[in-house]
Amino acid sequence: MKRILMLLLSLLMASVALSDGAGPMEETVLDLSELAGLPTHYRLYDRDFFESPDEHAGTVVKIKYKNDLYEKPFTNYISVYLPCGYDENGTERYPVIYFLHGNGGDSTTLLGNEATVNAFDHMISSGVVRPFILVAPSYYYDQRHKLSDMDIFIRELREELMPMIEGQYRTYAETPDEEGFRASRGYRAFCGFSWGSMNTFAMFDSMLDVGRYFLPFAGALRNVEGDPVDLDTLRGAIDREKKDYFLYMACGGEEDTAFEGCRNLAQTLAQDTEYFDYGPDFQENRFFYCQSDNIHQDLCTRYYARFQNDLEGSQMVCGHIRFSIKDPLRIFVKISISL
Repeated sequence: MKRILMLLLSLLMASVALSDGAGPMEETVLDLSELAGLPTHYRLYDRDFFESPDEHAGTVVKIKYKNDLYEKPFTNYISVYLPCGYDENGTERYPVIYFLHGNGGDSTTLLGNEATVNAFDHMISSGVVRPFILVAPSYYYDQRHKLSDMDIFIRELREELMPMIEGQYRTYAETPDEEGFRASRGYRAFCGFSWGSMNTFAMFDSMLDVGRYFLPFAGALRNVEGDPVDLDTLRGAIDREKKDYFLYMACGGEEDTAFEGCRNLAQTLAQDTEYFDYGPDFQENRFFYCQSDNIHQDLCTRYYARFQNDLEGSQMVCGHIRFSIKDPLRIFVKISISL
């Protein structure tokens, strides 16, 4: 299987405070602003603590379903990460992130990796993050032949998968329908790596009303079919919806095959201060780009986000961690809600 090391979201406040005995770690701030052509940085930590098994382990659930939206019925799968202590009969609600794999991947690419799941568990149990749900579908309707149709997949995600998942698991959508999804958009993010990153851009126009955060990592403005996504489409969605949003991009260095396209796009977006005001403040800004120095297959940066909510709406404060990893697939997410 293709090696994929994804990124998962951006700049935490000035430091990360773990409770006594929770783990390492001395941080090193790495600044690649010159390479990116934009102000950016990330933090380097040791990987050992987060990749080891945690006694407070979450659960990965694999769900089988049938889809009738394509030219013939297909059977597919979704992987879902549930945090330790998730109670089917409980009342607590959780933020949710939908992750799209890269080229040739499937719904197990992310959550089938033990070290990744260990990292999720440790972040929750050590108090760095409140519990979250992560959903990993596949945009291939025919997994065997790697066939996809992004327009139909967006319909599938919105009309079938989101109602199915958020009807079964307690996200912040009080009802698993359009009204519930729109009301809870501040607790929902769409993320993707490589081809999944391109598809994250492609989803912006159709999903902005149900998600505030879009996290494309190591892939620029094309979807999985190779069709370009026009910047005017993104601006049009912003004008139409008139809602707050944050676009967070990240990419590897010069050896990353997506580097040039991502860096050029990031610089273009940052110049458009009307729509993509640049900076790491998720309350005041609308766009941020994080540059690492890794290659596409071995991206060893992991990003995490803190979501904060008040009575007037949702806000996000972000942080990032880079682990010193040179192995296949290593990704983790931090999403925390403070009420």
